[in-house]
Amino acid sequence: MSFARLARMTGPALTLLGVALLPACSMRQVYDAGQAWQQQECSRIADLPERKRCMASLSYDDYQRQAAAAKGVK
Repeated sequence: MSFARLARMTGPALTLLGVALLPACSMRQVYDAGQAWQQQECSRIADLPERKRCMASLSYDDYQRQAAAAKGVK
């Protein structure tokens, strides 16, 4: 069996496995992964003031408070 054929067969299976495992991640892990991705993307910005603005991020606890306030939850 060729590698290309194996990749075509296992690609959807790996996608389904990833989706099945997604609920196992805590919201904090998802937030942290998103922040890591954002920091990586920000590091590509050449303009220093813009890069610093992009790098500024909220802690998870601050994010939770702001999200709850936006939803009207205390």
